[in-house]
Amino acid sequence: MSESALRGVRVLDLGPGIAAPMAARLLGDFGAEVVKVEPLAGDPARALHPLLHEGPAAERSLLFAYLNWNKRGVALDLGTPQALAELEALVKASDIVIEGFKPGTLAAWGLSPQRMLEINPRVVVTSVTDFGQEGPYAHFTGSDLVHQAMSGIMQISGDVDRAPLKHGLNQVAFCAGLNAAYAALAAFTAAERDGIGDHVDLSIQECLVSELVTCETYYTFMGAIQGRRMAVQDPYSGAPVETKKGYLSFQASLTVPNETFADLFRNDAFRDPKFASNKERSKHVAEVRDLVAQCVKDREAKELFVDGSQRRLLMGVVQTAPDLLACEQLAQRGFWVEVEHPAGGRFRYPGELVKMSLTPTAVRRRAPMLGEHTAEVIGQVRSLPAPSRLPASAKARLPLEGLRVLDMATVIAMPYMASLLSDLGAEVIKIESPLKLDPTRKGVLTTYLENDTREDAINRSGMFNVVNRGKQSMALDMAQAEGKQVFRELVAKSDVVVNNFTPRVLAGWGLGDEALREINPKLITLANTGYGGTGPWKNFPSQGTTLEVTMGIAAYSGYRGDKPWKVGQSYPDFLACWAGLAALFCALRHVRMTGQGQSIDLGMYQVGAALIPEALLQYQVDGTEPQRIGNEHELHVPSNAYPGAGDDRWVALTVETDAQWQSLASMMAADGVAVDASWTRADARRNARERIDAAVAQWVRPQDARALMHRLQAAGIACGPVFNNRDILLDEHLLARGFHERVNLPLPMGVRPIMSRPWKLASRDVHIRKPAPRYGEDGRAILRDVLGMDEARIAALFDARVVCSEPTVNKPFDAMGLAELQRVKAIHEVDPDYKRKLGIT
Repeated sequence: MSESALRGVRVLDLGPGIAAPMAARLLGDFGAEVVKVEPLAGDPARALHPLLHEGPAAERSLLFAYLNWNKRGVALDLGTPQALAELEALVKASDIVIEGFKPGTLAAWGLSPQRMLEINPRVVVTSVTDFGQEGPYAHFTGSDLVHQAMSGIMQISGDVDRAPLKHGLNQVAFCAGLNAAYAALAAFTAAERDGIGDHVDLSIQECLVSELVTCETYYTFMGAIQGRRMAVQDPYSGAPVETKKGYLSFQASLTVPNETFADLFRNDAFRDPKFASNKERSKHVAEVRDLVAQCVKDREAKELFVDGSQRRLLMGVVQTAPDLLACEQLAQRGFWVEVEHPAGGRFRYPGELVKMSLTPTAVRRRAPMLGEHTAEVIGQVRSLPAPSRLPASAKARLPLEGLRVLDMATVIAMPYMASLLSDLGAEVIKIESPLKLDPTRKGVLTTYLENDTREDAINRSGMFNVVNRGKQSMALDMAQAEGKQVFRELVAKSDVVVNNFTPRVLAGWGLGDEALREINPKLITLANTGYGGTGPWKNFPSQGTTLEVTMGIAAYSGYRGDKPWKVGQSYPDFLACWAGLAALFCALRHVRMTGQGQSIDLGMYQVGAALIPEALLQYQVDGTEPQRIGNEHELHVPSNAYPGAGDDRWVALTVETDAQWQSLASMMAADGVAVDASWTRADARRNARERIDAAVAQWVRPQDARALMHRLQAAGIACGPVFNNRDILLDEHLLARGFHERVNLPLPMGVRPIMSRPWKLASRDVHIRKPAPRYGEDGRAILRDVLGMDEARIAALFDARVVCSEPTVNKPFDAMGLAELQRVKAIHEVDPDYKRKLGIT
């Protein structure tokens, strides 16, 4: 029988809503014993749609059932002395506590995170809040819309001539849940090793800001402020293209000749050199757009997706809930699980986010009914012994001290994951190819110091310096037999290997998972691919943009009445990064418990599909699906983005209650904007959505976005500006929280702000440990110090270019410079004095 990675770990879920409960549920999926505590009236998430049409009101939410399986449920009269005593007993019995209340709420009950650590010095308390526990915005109220606005994601999403655009559904909360799960496990890894508990302070806003690894470097390396795209844009950029049936997405590939599109689209016009590069296509956008439209108007998107993917092109197809439920790839991967609902019936849910070879995740019990296990759980915890105290000499360690990671991956998802492992104390060696550079060193989306690619550009890439900080670099030619041998010797002395090759690559080198574990039985291998290591799509190439549409979220994102839209940049990469980290920490615990390594098969596609449960469940309930409604909210009115004072400055706000509406209406009336008295109730506001939006837009238009944010937040209304990348870097709250660390990069780059992590540990100094490496700069030291080679063998390896310090390839740069980016309006403006504003002159 398979084991559970978190067997014996006790988790206490104190979080209402989506984010904290999702984090706790993920730990339950990995094998932890989870207890959920709710107020007597129940978690407000019990009212989240979609709802069953029958059954007790508290048991009808299918989304609640998804968020809370693998848990036992306890209902307490929170805030009372009796409940406090029961909660203290539960904290004493727990290894991890996850809470999602506003800062100060638990302290008012007498159970602050600090108090929990007094009760149980070994416990890890993870607080999931809108803007973190401290800082100028700590007591602000967030919403899905406001977080996407204040993270900078909306500023780069949508049409330049229209409002900034957010993702549909509840993506913010699910992103926070993934982050909270891995952050809690990181702190628990340390606590289990040194016996010292910790407090994890996680900011939902910072989880979203973490997706801007590319966007921020436009400003920190070039002073460029990003904007939204032109309505008519290069179809090779991945924007959905309408076909005879459905929408297709595709991107230019770095590894397949552009002429292959001529074969896919059955039109030799695509062989014209003017379509061969990003720079050239940007001069002929309308022409190539019309050409593509003509070629796909009589073909179906799914057929083109499969045909192009088999040709090794980067393809995507916009899929909806019924498409995903019928998908052959997900079915063959065993993605779906049938789970009983407490109110009756069985439904198909997204099950396995990540495949683990020895400790697979599982749904062991349905979600609890309200208070179902109160007597059982409270009776058990009262009989447990008190936790042991810490020795006076105990010293906090970083979670991954002593761990060695081999990073064979490129682009964003796994390199970014490996950089976070470095922040947490691991030694990370980036294995680079002499024959094919990482696209973040030399690629389409890369930013370069002062927009200059003439000298040493591959070491002055902004994106590379963010997602590869803290690593060493070794350029190793795996095409040579001796290169494979050097890699085997490294594997023998390492703990983790991560890669993002399609499954055939490592197997073709004779370096598949089993071969590597013959060398090192404790080795953990993590393979991140677009579609996973099994199934009919396993060898399909992928990239974030095309995956975003294929995994389903684009079908529910877009302006009301318009086509599907992609939002943000490389969104699936971050989902994979966070999910992969959670799986990796679980695999590391299994190694500590058993000495057995294992394989982690991370398919980005299924992680994304798992985060749109609302659509998947709604379709099963009544055959309908959520509609694309732009920045609006299905239930809350007003909830939208409105233009404020200044050029392309926008304000996002969400009114969730009648009381909040009364506060907003009073402000509007005081400023001379007419408000209809019939709008006092939520249902009336939904029926008057357009009129209310017009009135709010009239009121917001002359106002400064930041001033309005403070005014509405003081009234308890979620509100914030749509930040651009400059705003994020200069924001007072993020500065106060130290979200950007100042890292001294090699000259001429010098000191630059680099985003850190969306959470802080109270007891451990987690930080960026060193800048990103120059290409191949550590090869000699690794051969000497890690592998113990003598100088003769090292010299021979360099002479044969098995190991090298300069790449063999020298292809021209295809990145669009500032002039081209401004022409297509991907760049809004450029600050010549950006370094002064950042304080790095």
